[in-house]
Amino acid sequence: MALDPHTVGVRVEALLAEVETAGGTAARAAADGVVRELLHLNEAGLARLLDGLVTVPGVTEELRVLAEDELVGGLLALYGLHPVPIEERVLVALDRARRRLGREFTLVDIDAAGTARIATAGGGCGSGCGSSAEPVSDTVSRLVQQAAPEIVEVVLEEAPPEPKLLQIGHRPKAPTGAPV
Repeated sequence: MALDPHTVGVRVEALLAEVETAGGTAARAAADGVVRELLHLNEAGLARLLDGLVTVPGVTEELRVLAEDELVGGLLALYGLHPVPIEERVLVALDRARRRLGREFTLVDIDAAGTARIATAGGGCGSGCGSSAEPVSDTVSRLVQQAAPEIVEVVLEEAPPEPKLLQIGHRPKAPTGAPV
């Protein structure tokens, strides 16, 4: 059985659809309730585990390293227990995107619905960059959602160009005898 969080989520949804098909909407509602209760139980257990672990000297940094694992980090994010703030994780992902794509990315904001707005200064790469045929927006979305699975949507915005610097030269010297 694969432990990829996305794959497991797809399987759970398929099983819930089977329950609804076999038993109707009441059966689906009951199955949804069972899933919710199990998630609450898991959340309470993980929270208690983490509360106990953070009292051990040096374990906080180890938890940050463990949370970098996609499965562990996703699980901690699902329950709101991730030890690294979401903004920090998104900034790390944007740095990875910058190194991979050769463009600058800036986190504009993350709203309550889980949408991250990211500004990018045009890099002249068009829809793809470097050796990858993957569009820039897809690469950025994938990297951000790997680092912060609670982000449900990434909106990439083209940053306005910086204003051009107006060059002002020295004032020409007045001809001899002319008023200054």
